[in-house]
Amino acid sequence: MRTPKRHIQPLLYSVTEVARLIGFGRTATYEMIRLGTIPSIVVAGRTRVRREVLAAWIESEAKQNAR
Repeated sequence: MRTPKRHIQPLLYSVTEVARLIGFGRTATYEMIRLGTIPSIVVAGRTRVRREVLAAWIESEAKQNAR
């Protein structure tokens, strides 16, 4: 019997991954990051978004749009 593989969620997402997760194109996602709409960090010259920050941003947007 095989043991199931565990899925480890990444701590950081690339811009392409963020775009796919939120349903936007890469260009629009880069623009939101550039404007500071989606908080990001740069690690080794690459733009990344922390998983917790992305989840908090999505929650914040959902609350603002529910009004």
